[in-house]
Amino acid sequence: MLHGSPSRTSRFSWWTKVATDEQPPRVGGVRIESHEVCSPLVHPHHDGVRLAHLSDLHLFADVRPRRLLRMVELVNARNPDFALLTGDYVNATVRALPRLTDALSRLEVPTWAVLGNHDHWANAGRVETALRDSGVRVLRNAHQTLPMRGAPLHLIGVDDHRSGHADAQAAFEGLPAHGTRLVFTHDPNATDALHGRGAALVLAGHTHGGQIRLPRLTERIARRIGVKYLAGFFPVGDGWLYVNRGLGAALPLRVAAPMEIAFITLRASRPLPSTAAEPRRLSA
Repeated sequence: MLHGSPSRTSRFSWWTKVATDEQPPRVGGVRIESHEVCSPLVHPHHDGVRLAHLSDLHLFADVRPRRLLRMVELVNARNPDFALLTGDYVNATVRALPRLTDALSRLEVPTWAVLGNHDHWANAGRVETALRDSGVRVLRNAHQTLPMRGAPLHLIGVDDHRSGHADAQAAFEGLPAHGTRLVFTHDPNATDALHGRGAALVLAGHTHGGQIRLPRLTERIARRIGVKYLAGFFPVGDGWLYVNRGLGAALPLRVAAPMEIAFITLRASRPLPSTAAEPRRLSA
């Protein structure tokens, strides 16, 4: 099982499958996670759509973002259909925004973003402007429909739950029923408001995978402070939540919670009651 993932019950095993392999490769200390997510909530025309997921950059003003620049190069080399960013681009100040704009402007794939709690605490308006200046589209409790391969693919951005800005109702307002729904948000606890909304996949970050993973203790503390989803895959309604461990942290220390970038391939499937499989990771 993936770190932080609950045991899967047969209720989910027949309609949603995540395929995997063993140890993922690393680039500059960052794990390259490659997953294949199968679900009947993925429109058949979107079978094979690929996306990159980056989260929690936590850029510092006086440090050149070498790691982020390498990840931008990696995204460009792999050339997914699009990239989704799930917040916390800065820490306590906006002084690093010029570096953020410079790095993200080098992305060569269509990219969308939501904001995180640190972005709101620093200055949400200025962070949003910096993202837009880099060519990244920002969705704050809003959605955008992409005509992709002959069917609508809906990107739904839910603003940050931790800072009190999430509004799932507004994000889904007027959304057509037809097509594939992909939700992205910063705090995975926002997922609790998404049940029954038909999302094939929800992407989030925020937790840093626990950041310092001590056997049993970290998960016990996380539950006590209300962190329900620590890292990896979780069943949510008829789809999946994926919690990314992120590329940075406000305090640059990690133990057994490695930084990551995720590449996810969507797979359409039909309900097969006899099928059961644990989540698995694809080789890169």
